[in-house]
Amino acid sequence: MIRFEVTEEPSAGVDGERFCFAPGLGLWHGRTSANGDIVVGEDQLRALVSKVRTGESLAHKLDELLAASWDEALEPYRHAGDGAPVTWLHQVG
Repeated sequence: MIRFEVTEEPSAGVDGERFCFAPGLGLWHGRTSANGDIVVGEDQLRALVSKVRTGESLAHKLDELLAASWDEALEPYRHAGDGAPVTWLHQVG
């Protein structure tokens, strides 16, 4: 099954974006700040608070807004970024 994460770095005056996909979770999209934090808008928070009835429900919805499940599913694949050490599975030489 395919899984991916695509990020657009922020530039002057423009937030970045992040798209994540993991099997069983589907697609998640969010804006990111200059330091990589997920940006949650005021309207998103107001809508969330107006719908939840319990603290547990609030925590679950905040995790959804912050892509916690996607982070957990994708974390094992993130170590292969720039500057990561190379592990040779098989080297022909």
